[in-house]
Amino acid sequence: MAQRKFYNPELDTTERYTEVWKIELVQVRDESNLMVRNHYWKDSDGELWVDFNNPMENVTRSFAAYRSKKGYMTPEDIRKLRHNLGLTVRQFAKRLGIAPSSLTQIENNLRVQVKYQDNLFKAAKTFYEENGHLPGNCS
Repeated sequence: MAQRKFYNPELDTTERYTEVWKIELVQVRDESNLMVRNHYWKDSDGELWVDFNNPMENVTRSFAAYRSKKGYMTPEDIRKLRHNLGLTVRQFAKRLGIAPSSLTQIENNLRVQVKYQDNLFKAAKTFYEENGHLPGNCS
């Protein structure tokens, strides 16, 4: 088992923690039985803590499980599509009819897209693959 010394700002202490991996059932939106392998650090009292250097790690794992179960595009795929189209976040969001802040959060894996947004991403991807551009853009 890996061990690492961390400063715990909540307890204002520095101590050695033991790495723990747990398979857990999590809920993301309407999916309540997602099995996710989560990562924790256990202190000397046996309490589990998320990674102090990456506190969103387990949330990211849960989002990935949700997207996989739903068949949704990943943030990386969405960003790659936008880059291939040569569009900024603001331009791509406007073309899709969604808020730029929503697109930014989805691309940065801080939020999971809803079904209609994923349908828009997939439609844009299919149109781009077939035509080399989005509708209304002949360049």
